[in-house]
Parts: sequence; structure tokens; C-alpha cells
Amino acid sequence: MKQLLSAFVLLIAFVSCKSMKDPIFKGIENVKMDELNFNDPTVTLDMRYHNPNNFKGLLKQAEGDAWLDSSYLGHFIVDTAVNIPANSEFTVPVKLAVDKKQLLKHSLVAFLNEEVTIRITGKARAGKSGLYRNFSLNYMGKQNLRELFK
Repeated sequence: MKQLLSAFVLLIAFVSCKSMKDPIFKGIENVKMDELNFNDPTVTLDMRYHNPNNFKGLLKQAEGDAWLDSSYLGHFIVDTAVNIPANSEFTVPVKLAVDKKQLLKHSLVAFLNEEVTIRITGKARAGKSGLYRNFSLNYMGKQNLRELFK
């Protein structure tokens, strides 16, 4: 009987993980340059997502890389857990370590062009009730830089 109950619990856990949908990327907001430090430049920003699932969850960690107009911008990490509300939008605070070689180039691009192409790739780990799975982070789209830095 215990084996049957254990198998049933594992089956429910497996089915619930399979039915979990990936969060939908909605945009970037609240971009801020940390102290102007050319030795170790860091940008903080919020990545906005929508949770299409009817249950809440927890983002445990995320990391990846970012490109601006096909030039490598830097590596980002999310080192704090983020609560994900059910069927609604949420923001993920991100620290982006900018490649200092690209910092001046991208600053000039930001002033000359209204829109740039941003590409993000990486991985995240999220779930609920002790059941977590890895998600791919893949986004490419146009962003208005003047709106981001307001």
C-alpha cells in the first residue's frame, strides 16, 4: 500500500511539472547604472514577466548573457529568490556586469539611436512546493533606450 501511495504521489508531481508553462517575457524597466565605475561597471534593471500558470511559484536563481545590437553587453545574475504570483505579472531584479570595453560604445549608441535590439539568453530555476525545474531564457526584441533610462 505504501508503494502504491508513493507511486501515486510521484505521478502527480510528474504531471504537475509537465503542465507548468514557461513565464512570458514582457519587457525591461527601471534601468539604472550603479556608481560610474569603469573598473567593474554594473547595471541594475527589472525584467518583467507574466506567469501564465494558475498557481504561484518561486524563482530560485537565474543567470545569462545580454547583447545590445549584436554586441556582447555582459553577464547577469539573479541571486535572490523571487515570489511569482499566480496568473499575473512579476518583476525580477537583475544585476548585469557590463563588459567595460563595450560600455562607452553602448553609451554612444543609446544617445544616437532611439531603439536597439536586445537579446537575452540564459537559464532559470523555478517551481513550487519543492518541485523545481529549469527554464531557458531566450528573448530578442526592440527596446526604446530613452524610455528605459528615464
